Amino acid sequence: LNIDMAVSSHWINPLALRSNVAAGTERQPHSSSPGPSGIIRRPEQEELGFPYPFHRLRSLTRGASAHTMKILSSSLAILALSSATKPNLEHSRSLDTSMQKQQDPTPFKENNAYTKYKHYPPYCSTPEEMETRSVPPLSDATIASKLIHVTAVIRHGARTPWDGAPSYKCWDGYWQSEETGVWNCDLKTYMSPPSASKEKTKTDSSGIEIEEEPDFLFEKTYDALAYSGNRKGTTANLLNGTCLKGQLLLRGYDQELRNGLHLRQAYFFDGDDTLDIAAEDERMRLWDITKPSVAGGISSGFVIGDPNKLMYQEPNLRYRSDDEQRTAMSGQVLLRGLFEKEFLAVGDDETAIIRHHTADYVQDVLSVNDRICPRAHDLWLEAYESDEYKNWAESNSEVKVVKKFVKDELGLDEMPGATLDCLMTTICTDRTLPPALDNYDGSLGPTPYNAFVEDGDVNDMFERIKNVAVKNFTWAYRHNDAAYSKLGMGPLWKEIMTYIRPIVDSTVTSPDGPLPKLHLISGHDTTLMPLLSSLGPDVWDGTEWSHYASMIQIEVHEIKDNTAFPSGYAFRLIYNGEALTSKMVGCPKQSDMCDSQVLLRRVMPFAKFEERNCASSKTSASSETIMDEMKTAAEDMVNEPGGIFLMVLIAVVSMALGGIITFFFIRRPSRNNRPAYHKHTSSILGDLSMRVMEAEPDGAIISAVPAIYGSTNEHGDEKKLDDREEDAII
Repeated sequence: LNIDMAVSSHWINPLALRSNVAAGTERQPHSSSPGPSGIIRRPEQEELGFPYPFHRLRSLTRGASAHTMKILSSSLAILALSSATKPNLEHSRSLDTSMQKQQDPTPFKENNAYTKYKHYPPYCSTPEEMETRSVPPLSDATIASKLIHVTAVIRHGARTPWDGAPSYKCWDGYWQSEETGVWNCDLKTYMSPPSASKEKTKTDSSGIEIEEEPDFLFEKTYDALAYSGNRKGTTANLLNGTCLKGQLLLRGYDQELRNGLHLRQAYFFDGDDTLDIAAEDERMRLWDITKPSVAGGISSGFVIGDPNKLMYQEPNLRYRSDDEQRTAMSGQVLLRGLFEKEFLAVGDDETAIIRHHTADYVQDVLSVNDRICPRAHDLWLEAYESDEYKNWAESNSEVKVVKKFVKDELGLDEMPGATLDCLMTTICTDRTLPPALDNYDGSLGPTPYNAFVEDGDVNDMFERIKNVAVKNFTWAYRHNDAAYSKLGMGPLWKEIMTYIRPIVDSTVTSPDGPLPKLHLISGHDTTLMPLLSSLGPDVWDGTEWSHYASMIQIEVHEIKDNTAFPSGYAFRLIYNGEALTSKMVGCPKQSDMCDSQVLLRRVMPFAKFEERNCASSKTSASSETIMDEMKTAAEDMVNEPGGIFLMVLIAVVSMALGGIITFFFIRRPSRNNRPAYHKHTSSILGDLSMRVMEAEPDGAIISAVPAIYGSTNEHGDEKKLDDREEDAII
């Protein structure tokens, strides 16, 4: 591809780091260009990769400097980003080259360093935190087994705020500050038009018909309404800069690249003599390129993968995300970390192509979607109307302390629904916190629901606020044996088990042919938390939010000795590098592997989609009651003396009043001309919910997370539960 290589000079190829470390290169700050410190740099190398301090993680190949154009072309092919670019072409695709280009000076420049604060919450997923999340080795060396399938569910990496003012409220001065009120992004998206004719297609080595590489690309930049200095203007992006709301940041890119390397270290063996798990333990080799590829299992006759296809092609890999920029790109970057050596091996006349499965955002099921299942909203209401919740929200001593602090120190009548996101997007990007919150030291950690931190024991109000907000939001996920989570995540569980059940149950066949070795699903925090909740009360206690780039893995192992595992198959549940299998009911406490039938018995009763019971009894009953009451009242009025005259009078007065209200409404200033910040007037805890408002392009709003008792609308006005507006994924 003939592309202008206007790349910022502090970018470095992650594939070359291994040889640098082996040669004893020191980890030093850049000497000739701006950028994060602590990154190994080879000035003689054309640097096209990503700033990546891999001083402890194994890189993927040696001698990458000879393949810089291949890195670029493979990146363009791998990171196809249809969710962020929707031109009116059926087969159009957009591609991210993962390069940081020089932009005009901005009030706050994005970088990939964590230098402002002494301590960062685990939520931020710093490089040091990400290194703790490697896949653990099997705990029992005596079990004769073979890993045959992995389902990995990830949360997207670090991102920008999910909305702008006025619906996204943090604290006084947040949107007025040049640092927190303006978001500029360096991660670029490149788009390629499809071929204009069939003559420009060809068949690759695996038999797939592909388009020839494009002759040109389009760089997509969110600067048409970029912030120009006039904060009173209305023609600006929601985040007042070049960032898309909820956009993946460079830090998020780094996090997902590390996730990809974690998977490669655990499941991939290429004959390299290292200390990786796959090299040490043959049982963990999901891919072993030193041996001939074979399809099928040891005894069951099912087929997993296709040895005639490349390892990143279907059916060997299935990649799924919703239609959001941050989730789509996160999964694509992870796959780059996992398969980059193989992408580099693709011939110059070919392009690596990975199929990406997604769906209409408003209809998708990667989070609880009560648009398509109204009964989920009933269960949500049930959780936040319960006496247990109301008692906690109104009487808990820690909640009272937090509410008082928010009012006295932050100048807010109530804690806004975006508080947790405000805290994390600020500290995790090295922006400045208010002085009253600039005290995070990590000493408190998650606390139980009934916890109260005595005054003087800890000065970390940042973490105390965070803990209350997390508990409030996650309440519905665990309430009543996770009924809300089970119903809402039933469709996703069905999708997951479609590729697991045929392996462990000989009576079930795969509807799509060979099963994938790796099933990657890229979603949100509101994907991972209800999934974990549905697996049992001890698997996830609801006191810790799913961090950026969190990952759940469900490994399926075939057992050669059936004594301990009657079904002949075992599964292992891993979350952020910790095996949680023993916390599931029915699994042995002393092992990290459990018979597959335990997973089936737990999940299959609610792993449903269309067959779910989604009818909302509360909605229909309420509507019928209201109509009956209105009909009775009208009949009584007509039967009373002067009733007809009274009805006419009411109609005339209503028309006049409606006309006056409409007149003043259409003459009022537009929403964008209002002050960027509005204080809440609610006196109820409900604003701790992390509730978000995210309108779709067609004006629809999707509900994917539970709203809570006494929440507020986007203008800060208190509203009741039954007068809800839909929620959106954060």
